[in-house]
Order: sequence, then structure tokens, then C-alpha cells
Amino acid sequence: MLTLLLALNLLLDEGNSPFPMTAVPQVVTPQPTPVADDPHPIGTVQREEFYILQSEAPLLVVASPPGLVEITAEQGPLMARGRFAGGDGKTETRMLLGDHLYFVDAVKSGTVELIVIPVGATEAEQIQRQLVEVQAGPRPPPPQPDTDTDTEPKPEPDGIPVDDTGGFRVLLLLDETADPDTLTAVDSLQTVKWLDANTDDWRRWDRSTAETDGELDKEEPVWRRIWQAARPALPEGPQLLIIQGKTITVRPLTSQVVQELEVAR
Repeated sequence: MLTLLLALNLLLDEGNSPFPMTAVPQVVTPQPTPVADDPHPIGTVQREEFYILQSEAPLLVVASPPGLVEITAEQGPLMARGRFAGGDGKTETRMLLGDHLYFVDAVKSGTVELIVIPVGATEAEQIQRQLVEVQAGPRPPPPQPDTDTDTEPKPEPDGIPVDDTGGFRVLLLLDETADPDTLTAVDSLQTVKWLDANTDDWRRWDRSTAETDGELDKEEPVWRRIWQAARPALPEGPQLLIIQGKTITVRPLTSQVVQELEVAR
């Protein structure tokens, strides 16, 4: 994965950088052992990944050129579950401690400069810049209707039976075909707060990860049972799975996710 970084002498001290950071091992000769890591800003944002700027003070975050990423401001601290830029590609849960959080979502592939200006800044040295490689990936063409009249339509995957799950659970299943509005809605503070307040438990999974053998071995048994029951009947594309006791209801996952959940609840 190609990472493009821009090191400018206008950056503030590393401890004050709002950009997500990663540790880069350095080898000191003649010792062959990696030693203390120096943090560096992460320079890649991918679709379905969290790329988050954190700050104790409010910021103005500008993308140049516009249109490659979408920037959403949220109040922190909050907990987020998903894949994170600079992580190992697996779903994880992180506590975001900054009072001001800025989610950068990939829209189109290309190179964008993120310009971060503290609100009320009066000195050029307070401005931070970061070049980011946006890897949005190609959008597949929309599915074409099946014109084969001899083929019986597949039954809707509503009401999939499952062993009693003992509560109200929600699974947000995303893939590379999810549009930017859906991704923004799924990752929004409104959705996270609703799920935390109204469900017994919930998950946000990347479909390609969930469908890889062994990736869910460490997941709770109840979620493995839900996935085993639902997987054969799931349509293509992002899906919203609503689990109520012994029944799994499947709906397309859209930007209206909270409204769908309100109705189901």
C-alpha cells in the first residue's frame, strides 16, 4: 500500500498533531533489533476505513482539491468499531478521546492535501498540512435485472430462523459497493448512539472479512451462529441484519439506517 507523506517545516510539535499516527520501526546499526518507534502521520485513506483527526480544540479542516474525500465533524469522546487507517485491516473497537473528531471518508481515488487550521489561529506556524492518498476503489456497475423467465426468483431473506439469541441485536454489513451517504450514516454519531442505547449488542462488519474463513473464530458464539444462519440467504451489497430472538430480518443497508431501525424496534 503506497503511502504519500508530506513533511513540512510548518507542522506543529508531533504531540499536537491531529492526524492519525502510526509507529515506524527503525533499525540502528550494528544492532539488528528494531528500537524505539517514531510516530508518523498516516498518509492513506481507504473506503470503509476510519481515518480520524482528533483534537482537544476545534479545527477547520479543508481538503484540496475538493471532491476526493468527505469530512464530517463529530463531538467526542466516542467509541467506534470498524477498520482503522494504519491498522491491520481487521475490525476493531477504539475509544476516540479527542473532544473534536473529524472523520475523513474516501469518495474518489487520487491524492488530496488536508489543511488543518485551528479555529482562531493567527500564525502561519499553527497550520498543519498532510498529503493523503485516497484509495476509493472502482465502483461496480449496478446489477442488471434477470430476464430469464424460467428461473424462479429467490425468496426474500426475511424471517431467517436462528437459535434464540436472547435479545435485540443489529449487524451492519458493509462492502465495497456502499455509497458515500450510506458510509457516512453508518459511521455517524447519531447511529452509534442509537445502537448503544437501543440494542443488546451490535456489530459493524466488512463483508469480505466476515466471509473469509477463520476471521470470526474469536467472535462471540452468538454472532457466529447468527452469521452461519444468515450468510446463505444474504443478497449482494450492504445489508442491515436485525436480530430479534429467534428471527433475523434482512434489509438493504442505506443512509436511512436509523429510520429503518426505529421501525423495526
